[in-house]
Amino acid sequence: MHIQVITGEGWQGATKQLRHLKELHDWIGEANQLVHAEAYSAAGLVEILEVRSATKQQLLLLECSRDQIQAVLEWQSETEDLVDLEDLMIHLVRRAGL
Repeated sequence: MHIQVITGEGWQGATKQLRHLKELHDWIGEANQLVHAEAYSAAGLVEILEVRSATKQQLLLLECSRDQIQAVLEWQSETEDLVDLEDLMIHLVRRAGL
């Protein structure tokens, strides 16, 4: 599993990297690869990842809080030996202003 945390605000509130990821998401066109993290608690977000990671190889999580990012990183540590998650790529976009 690979986790990338995207922080900081770029031009018009989005980093260049985030804009690129959103363009890729639009090109791929799969809405179920996008998670709006602000709708979940830290524990709830990890539960969503456990479900979605079974069928997806790349996930983009928007508006993540510090607690959510920490919970996902802890989940990564707990599951590092699982071969099924080896190719999973998670992009965590930290909520602006944190």
